[in-house]
Amino acid sequence: MDKQLLDKSLENFFLNSNIEIDFGNFFIAILLSLILAYLVKLTYIKVGRALNDKDYFSDTFIPLAIITTLVITVIKFSLALSLGLVGALSIVRFRAAIKEPEELVYLFFIISIGLANGANQFLLSIIATIIILFFLFIRNIYKNKNSNSGNFISDSNILNVIILQNDKKNIDDIINKLKPNFKYLKLKSANIEKTTSNYIFWYESNSENFEDLLKNISKLSDESVNISIYSKSGAFE
Repeated sequence: MDKQLLDKSLENFFLNSNIEIDFGNFFIAILLSLILAYLVKLTYIKVGRALNDKDYFSDTFIPLAIITTLVITVIKFSLALSLGLVGALSIVRFRAAIKEPEELVYLFFIISIGLANGANQFLLSIIATIIILFFLFIRNIYKNKNSNSGNFISDSNILNVIILQNDKKNIDDIINKLKPNFKYLKLKSANIEKTTSNYIFWYESNSENFEDLLKNISKLSDESVNISIYSKSGAFE
């Protein structure tokens, strides 16, 4: 008899466990996830060093935090639902390429906020978020101070020069004409093929002569030469 009761209890636990959600805590968790994710979004736009469209990428932060909170709130009461979630995630294929490690770090940051709030660890999520955001701002101030530039950081600025091989223009001639507009210019990679040559440089621009740089790029660019520059403040081609 005791064995039958035990078997029935285990069956109810794994298959028929009822989910009793405290909607008060649930709404607090959702609201807190929204607020903290929004703060992370603002921080990423302000101090992020990625070259992608930061506004577009960070638009996913708030929905991701809320969805994570919802999922954790539901599955934490049921082992069966937890196992079901593992099976569901094994079917989903995430094919969006994460080009920079910083993007992955921020995604884990947002997911962690959702996990903590879904588990009703509100104080933990608030304190951890404040500490991490404070660190990110301090790091940004330190890097800006060392860069000696108000607008640009050299390791996040890229100059890309593409030259058709059947053209007589030389990469040295192009760079010599552009060098007066740079404080710092360093070749990072070169891809030379039969039809085209692709050169990538890291640079730091003279902010006071940035308009001159754009004019020089326009003069040097034609059907056989394509020059693009990418920076924290945008992309120009």
